[in-house]
Amino acid sequence: MTRIARKTVGVLVFAVAACAQNPLSTPQDVEVGRRLFQTHCSYCHGSSGEGGRGPDLTTGQYRLGGSPEQLYRTIRYGIPGSEMPAVRASDDDVWRMAAFVGKIGSAGLDEKARGDASAGKVVYETKGKCAVCHSIGKDGGTLGPELTDIGRRRGIGYLEESLVKPEADVPVNSRAIRVATRSGQTIVGIRLNEDDLSIQVRDTNDSLRSFLKANIKEIRRDQPSLMPAYGSVLSGKELADLVAYLSSLRGVQ
Repeated sequence: MTRIARKTVGVLVFAVAACAQNPLSTPQDVEVGRRLFQTHCSYCHGSSGEGGRGPDLTTGQYRLGGSPEQLYRTIRYGIPGSEMPAVRASDDDVWRMAAFVGKIGSAGLDEKARGDASAGKVVYETKGKCAVCHSIGKDGGTLGPELTDIGRRRGIGYLEESLVKPEADVPVNSRAIRVATRSGQTIVGIRLNEDDLSIQVRDTNDSLRSFLKANIKEIRRDQPSLMPAYGSVLSGKELADLVAYLSSLRGVQ
């Protein structure tokens, strides 16, 4: 690298480090960042940042940090030693993508639910029976996504939709599968691992099951969510209270 090139890079790094806030973070910039994310990032991280081949970006926890500067650097230069490449985009567009990632990592922080969180906790524990599949901290099941900090990661609208229409957005690692064996068994659960010879499933009893594909008659993936739709199960008040409770779950602050 020439002296001029080193000096140019040094100026760029200084300029980024000196920018404590994202200079392109208006709602309009975030929307542009969302569209750019679909082009550059969704193949690995999912259309909503929910993860897939790459990690879930909605958790607000990032390998190289979650400040505007750190998100910019990660997107701009990639992560050496990983599959994360440097993004080929203008500096302004990288800032916009960083704004979008920052937004999805803290989607629920600025929202206030209209229901009663205390009453919602009772719904969660009794009528909803949510702890059978979901965990908060160390308590609950593992079949569904962990909810310890779901209120920080997801907005009010998303939480309500996930209860009323759970199939609308199912994380890759929570999609349902139905395995029919040649011996007549039918097992429903979540796919954990799969290769050419075998498949591993966590069934609805939260038990780990492994099957050789030679012994499987059919594998179906046409019902993506195991979660019931609560719109017809809960009253309007119960639904609002449950959303308020979920929104109150912000993890360790």
